[in-house]
Amino acid sequence: MDLKVALTSYTEAEHLKNSLITISQLLAAVPSYPENERPGAARMLTHLLGAVRGDAQRAYTATGEVPFQRAVESLSEAISLTESRDFVQASDRVGRAVSQATTVAQGAWGQLSSNGLV
Repeated sequence: MDLKVALTSYTEAEHLKNSLITISQLLAAVPSYPENERPGAARMLTHLLGAVRGDAQRAYTATGEVPFQRAVESLSEAISLTESRDFVQASDRVGRAVSQATTVAQGAWGQLSSNGLV
């Protein structure tokens, strides 16, 4: 991995992780909402998940890092599960996407560190 890709990979992974952690917290909160509010919350989360999936796809396109593509797949599953109102399983898929982003960040950090940039 060259340094430009390492830097892009690291920044994209950290951005993605921040978004995913927020989504995970929101998914955990939805079951406590009144029943009549859950459909609207699910629709909003579906849109948010779609936007973050787009971020992961863009990161994959920019870097070629396969874990970003795996994150896209996990987020697609999370969207389907959210639409089905299975918030627990959707949160699990978001957690998998966080793991994939963390994998990219760790590899990029190692490359940047070994070149004395961090």
